[in-house]
Amino acid sequence: MKKPKRLSPQFLSILLSGVIVFFGAYLIRGKVEVSKQGDSGLVLSPDEIRALPADTIPVVLHRVDSSYGESTLAYAMLKLIMAKSGVKYELGYSQSVSDSTRGGRDIAGSLEPSKSNPDGVNIMLTGLGSQGLAGLRATTVPVTGGLLGLRVACVNTLSADRFKNVYDLEDLKHFIAIQGQGWTDARILKQGGLPTFEVETTLTYNLLNEGRVDYFPRSITSVESECNSGDTQYESVTVDPYIHIVHPAAWIYYVNEKNQRLHDAVVAGFERAMKDGSYARLLKERIFTPWLKETLDFPNRRLLYVSTPLGDLLRDQVPSQYWLLPWDRLEKGEIKTGQDLCGYPVLEDLCGEE
Repeated sequence: MKKPKRLSPQFLSILLSGVIVFFGAYLIRGKVEVSKQGDSGLVLSPDEIRALPADTIPVVLHRVDSSYGESTLAYAMLKLIMAKSGVKYELGYSQSVSDSTRGGRDIAGSLEPSKSNPDGVNIMLTGLGSQGLAGLRATTVPVTGGLLGLRVACVNTLSADRFKNVYDLEDLKHFIAIQGQGWTDARILKQGGLPTFEVETTLTYNLLNEGRVDYFPRSITSVESECNSGDTQYESVTVDPYIHIVHPAAWIYYVNEKNQRLHDAVVAGFERAMKDGSYARLLKERIFTPWLKETLDFPNRRLLYVSTPLGDLLRDQVPSQYWLLPWDRLEKGEIKTGQDLCGYPVLEDLCGEE
């Protein structure tokens, strides 16, 4: 019987090196993918935070996904605000990616990089009225001035005309909306008496694409990327051409409740950006794309205002001068179509007026 051949030391060395290289590539795969999707130069690391002069405020924006850059509204608006604030600052994204719950917990954990806040993240953008934000303080700066409350119904192409005869909320109650599980929007729709089905976020468009629900209300900042059938995997999803479902909505910057310097800088910078017009210009640039203006036909849309306790709370939490939409007139029914809003600042651009 022949003895099995012994592997040479050189072969074993090559084999071991190959295994190490393969395993190492597997471990760093995620990091490589992240670097392809974003610009690592925009990250403000804990070591960089510690090296900042005492008179310079670190502004570390919570990062919710691996795709990030200067063009995101959260970053672009914060960059504008801090530039107008009059303080010395250093702006960057958090080093790690996490969900809003984890991000809020880290920000509340400490003002500087620590075990309870490894990245030193100190500011996040999330919906006003979100739950689980203990230890945080809202800046009451609505990043889009309430424009997020102009909800567009994404619908199935086979039933795109179903809302043609919807003129009020009573008409809309005959249809089933879909929302992500636990979303603030779902709470508002339900409080307004609108039948709403909550599911895991990843299932929303699948169900709409299959025609198993009637509509998916989305903000005007999302419809181009999500409901444009030519640019998404959901070929049967399109934009309803008839109505806007309107309710107070705001995305707000939150900071640690003890971070007075950053809080005051954000509020001061925002107010200056509003006064000099740079805030409105940024919104027009980021939100009112040619596709959106052409697709919405905003002046001819019917506006259905959803009045709820949560919506009232949001209106009370944000100073009235910060809102771009006249909630009182919408609630009273004095404003019924997009045309009625065309004379308001910023919105005239959506109407094709300058």
